[in-house]
Amino acid sequence: MTVFFFCVTGILAEPLSLGDREGLKDLGLDYQFREITDPRLNRVHVLKIDLALGKVRIATVIADDPDGEGPAEAALTSPLKLASDQSVLAFVNTNPWSGFDDGSKKNDHGWLEGQPVDIHGFAVSDGQIRSRPRFNRSTIWIDRQGRLFMGNAPREGTALEGAAGFKQIVRNGALVLSSGKERHPRTAIGMDQKGGMLWLVVVDGRQEGYSEGMDLNELGRLMLDLGCWNAINMDGGGSSIMGLVQEDGALHIVNSPSDRLFGIVHKIRPLPMVLTVQKK
Repeated sequence: MTVFFFCVTGILAEPLSLGDREGLKDLGLDYQFREITDPRLNRVHVLKIDLALGKVRIATVIADDPDGEGPAEAALTSPLKLASDQSVLAFVNTNPWSGFDDGSKKNDHGWLEGQPVDIHGFAVSDGQIRSRPRFNRSTIWIDRQGRLFMGNAPREGTALEGAAGFKQIVRNGALVLSSGKERHPRTAIGMDQKGGMLWLVVVDGRQEGYSEGMDLNELGRLMLDLGCWNAINMDGGGSSIMGLVQEDGALHIVNSPSDRLFGIVHKIRPLPMVLTVQKK
């Protein structure tokens, strides 16, 4: 895999200045853009977070529940709105979800702002569980002492913050092989062995001549190359997104999400929740 490093951002964002980068590094955040040319063209956004410095915290933000005790667990919301707290320095998408039967015997895949959806896998924010795992999904979570874990969902009452993905792709420093060869935009979250370092990674895809996407094997190898001991493949496709604070103090999207309006204009997909990096 041939990799080139650039100090630029995706086409939706303003460029990060050197001053911004140094300010983020003081807080333990290191953003890199990578262009991979082998075996195919891919643009990768990597945010490495040094949790051991103790200057930031990881928090999940979940959209409002539209029906209380009803079947929906969240209403799709702009990720920039979900991450609008002034303490937020960065965010990525997390859990997959599904819509509800609209009468046509299939789930509604329109993904519109305000649409009620069912969150898949573990989701907890500030100690409040919104979604419990129905399957053995891979989970990232922070306990009430601020320690980072990755793997099976914790016992109820243990996690302060948590999210879930589709599959663990790196486990205990080894690649978890996958037979799936589909290439898509991808979001992955990884950690080191001691839980002091966190990686948020977004791979752009479905954009011929710009970035084609990765299969799970390629994504796992990338996370291993970064230094991850454990890593999870989160929701991907048009949901894959990374936001990062810039010189103007606002969050900007640094990747190129694959959704389009009329097949041309970039569209940011609304989400049920995001994982944020917040300044303490």
